[in-house]
Amino acid sequence: MSGAAASKPDPAPPAPRCRVFRTRKDSLCPSEDAVCLHRGLRRYALGDGASTSYAARGWARALCRQFVLDPTPGPDWLEAARRYFHARNTPDPADWSAWHAFHQGSYATFLGFHFTGEGLVVEAIGDTVLFVMGPEGEMAMHPRLDPEDFAGAPVLPCSHAGHGAFPDTADAFATGRRLLPPPAEGWAGTRLLAVTDALAAWVAAGEGAARAERLGRLAGLPDAAGFAALVAEETAAGRLARDDCTLLALQPQ
Repeated sequence: MSGAAASKPDPAPPAPRCRVFRTRKDSLCPSEDAVCLHRGLRRYALGDGASTSYAARGWARALCRQFVLDPTPGPDWLEAARRYFHARNTPDPADWSAWHAFHQGSYATFLGFHFTGEGLVVEAIGDTVLFVMGPEGEMAMHPRLDPEDFAGAPVLPCSHAGHGAFPDTADAFATGRRLLPPPAEGWAGTRLLAVTDALAAWVAAGEGAARAERLGRLAGLPDAAGFAALVAEETAAGRLARDDCTLLALQPQ
């Protein structure tokens, strides 16, 4: 072939290293948290089902799954998650108590994030939080919540249209959306820590160096046993609320 050889596109950067750690608030009950991810597409989602609602983990999983399939939350996106949930969690009408609970609706927090050419897009509803730690110790938090924000019940999407206080509108979803541009030196050295509400409140309760120290402990966990030990220690000391706890930790390369 004459002339300069055709240039090849730059290869895609390697997928971030990803780890998921979980503990349960009650050893007799399954966790109501849900995690879905697609490393190849660089899409990650974490949800926390409201324990007082029907099939809470199933609803959290439906939201997370929908994000991995389509990372553009909005009214149609929510309806697709509802259809998936209803197809797998509608009880037998003969079971009156389950049928009644089902029609009261299920609720869950939702956090999804994915990498694009413009940066890291984060979508959040409720008090599941993404902390972004830079290589020099700088930190971003989305959604931005203060310690007192974890005391009340967040406004959450419901498995039934017309239920609950969350407005199923494009504007409502846009409120929880944030774009984090890539650092000038790239994402390498950045840590992404997505956590459910008890862990988020524990981190947020720290001030200054204490907050950085708590994030550092999460980022440096070697394995699931280390995570369980941290949760047990902080819960016993009264610094961490007794709850299901999930950590989704990413380290871009």
